[in-house]
Amino acid sequence: MNRTYAIACLFVGACAFAKHEPHADGNESGSGGATNGGPCNVVVTHETPLLAAAHVDQGTVIDSWNSNPPSSGTHYPTHAAWAVNYPIIIDRGNYLHNEEHGGIVLLHNCMDENCAGQIPMLAAIGQALPQDPTCVSVGVNAKWLVTRDPLLPADVSIAAAAWGWTFTASCVDEQRLSEFIAARYSNGGPARTQCDGPTTAP
Repeated sequence: MNRTYAIACLFVGACAFAKHEPHADGNESGSGGATNGGPCNVVVTHETPLLAAAHVDQGTVIDSWNSNPPSSGTHYPTHAAWAVNYPIIIDRGNYLHNEEHGGIVLLHNCMDENCAGQIPMLAAIGQALPQDPTCVSVGVNAKWLVTRDPLLPADVSIAAAAWGWTFTASCVDEQRLSEFIAARYSNGGPARTQCDGPTTAP
């Protein structure tokens, strides 16, 4: 599946992504969404079982996540604004709330010039997503954001997360990443239909 086809499928319902089961090790087995491997050593993992979507106060230390990057579980009550390529680090407890709302979080841990050149590619993938009708009132095209995550595994420079799923790679594999987004967009937790502005902590 090429990137254009994958993106076109997001909201029009024109594609039937095959349902499939992950391998015993949690890695995705293939035909629906991104496949593993390729030049960027992509690994797509389904987190099982999913952790409960509990909220805790902003700044609370959370050490109970089952995946890296986190894709379910306890998080903060504030989510970050959509459709932004952040020059700052968005805390995991906040961007996991974005995932709960059905968004895709595009991540990097780029510390050298070659890797840093790939960050605009992540933003371009988000900016190219078709208009999500639920995001019109917010003034953005879709539920995505880009941020650096210094806690990614040492061999992972590029990653993405949706509720219950992670994508890790050594570089930007545009086709596989677009397939991952097409298959997992709006598959969030209890708040997956929401495309509202950033929330405020109580």
